[in-house]
Amino acid sequence: MREVLAATMGLLALTGSLVQGVAPASAADCLTGPVADRYAALGGTPGALGAVTGCELPTADGRGRFSTFQRGAIYYSQASGAWDVSGSFRDLWASTGFENGPLHYPVSGEVGTRGGGVFQNYQGGTLYWSPASAAHSVSGAFLALYGSLGYESGFLGFPTSQEVPVRDGGVFQVFQGGVAYFSPTSGAHTVSGSFRDLYGTLGYENGCLGYPTSQELPSRDGGVYQQFQGGVAYWSPSSGAHALCGDLLRAYGSTGYENGFLGYPTSDEYGIAGGRRVDFQHGYVEWSPSTGARVTGPAVPVVTTPPPSTPPPTPPPSTPPAAVYYANCADVRAHGAAPLYSGQPGYRSGLDRDHDGVACE
Repeated sequence: MREVLAATMGLLALTGSLVQGVAPASAADCLTGPVADRYAALGGTPGALGAVTGCELPTADGRGRFSTFQRGAIYYSQASGAWDVSGSFRDLWASTGFENGPLHYPVSGEVGTRGGGVFQNYQGGTLYWSPASAAHSVSGAFLALYGSLGYESGFLGFPTSQEVPVRDGGVFQVFQGGVAYFSPTSGAHTVSGSFRDLYGTLGYENGCLGYPTSQELPSRDGGVYQQFQGGVAYWSPSSGAHALCGDLLRAYGSTGYENGFLGYPTSDEYGIAGGRRVDFQHGYVEWSPSTGARVTGPAVPVVTTPPPSTPPPTPPPSTPPAAVYYANCADVRAHGAAPLYSGQPGYRSGLDRDHDGVACE
């Protein structure tokens, strides 16, 4: 009779029901091995889980055992060990199918983290809870991406939704600081901040950008860009966030993207007579069915180089004075050159008897 009653209580506990008026089962009678050890480690009846409400039973997948308590349950499998599940995490785990769902068995207890939050690891993912975000799981490619970005301590913060399916086999999941996207052809990437707002105005994954194919990448002048299946989003402190797709993006690329003369985009694509246009810091690109995409940059000033000034005529070389020779002072006087001073034509020391720099005085 005890075994039948315990089994009934255990099955009712799985659905969240309790038998009114039935005394709690004894741990000594109901629990064995790792389940009993985990229960004892948590303080037994006075501890976190409270009294036993359902004796140990095999799990639905036949690979483990479980027992229920006033405030939770303990699950055990050989591959995962024995761990307790309670509160919001147990409700969330139940909604995914317990051990038969994608999370499978727990592999840790609850672990405290920042902001009063907690997490718990499972074979197929991790459950997170915080006072501001409630309980949600992160798994697969999103868990790997989340870990690379610092988990709950990174810019994403705590998850605020479960995965949500969207087009072409893709999914997204919302976090406090952004949204993670995955598709089979693009992989897992996040969109956050100004790019998230911009992405929304363009239709998210259903717009011209499609799914993200990269994280944000740094560029010049403090700017960043992010690649998508159908285009690229750009941001800089002076230009804000804008995106380009299709022919307009290809024309922009032909100029060197943000490193070319156009600089960063300063508008999103908008309609003009007969076509579309995007403005840039130093020009614009227009597209029409008849002309395709055309790039217009800033007007280049024509610099007129003045002709070289005519140099003044070079004076003809001066003719050095002819050499003068006087045979003696009489000759100097005959030519009217006396007296001769040092440095004058014809002066020589032989004519300057007293060597005072004056000859034939």
